[in-house]
Amino acid sequence: MSFKGRITMSKQDNYNTPIQGWIDILQYIDHDAPLWIPFYNDGTALERITSLGFNDVYHEDKDFFSYDLSGYYIIDNPPYSIKEKCIAKPFKNKDKFAYLLPLDTLERRYLEKFREGLQVVIPHKRYVYYGKKGCPFKSCWFCWNMSEELGTTERLIFQDLRSP
Repeated sequence: MSFKGRITMSKQDNYNTPIQGWIDILQYIDHDAPLWIPFYNDGTALERITSLGFNDVYHEDKDFFSYDLSGYYIIDNPPYSIKEKCIAKPFKNKDKFAYLLPLDTLERRYLEKFREGLQVVIPHKRYVYYGKKGCPFKSCWFCWNMSEELGTTERLIFQDLRSP
């Protein structure tokens, strides 16, 4: 996604989701489901996701806040510096979403207004993002309105070591 205008992106906002991250969340989504991967970064997410058997994937270098794709699952790793705004948009539109965010996002006061329908999928180990040597924080998938796909209404979902 290209950010234009008043939004300033931090250098720390460009993390490419590792393949294991995509596997961990996409295991819950039907392969025929339409996916919207709105945060472009370097564009490599499309190749990674289609390699997992998903073909209805929208991933273009466009400003996420300037358009909508109704009926798509919004699944991505948004820029952390604007994560509240990134959460608010699909919530307002009642779109299902799964965002890869730092675990400490749970501590943020703004998350309270999005609490109803929010579930967190916690991977069994810390991700190492592409192009990085390590990661100083634990990442989790913050999902909204996806209890049917996740197969539970539990708020915290701990993936076990046998997950694909």
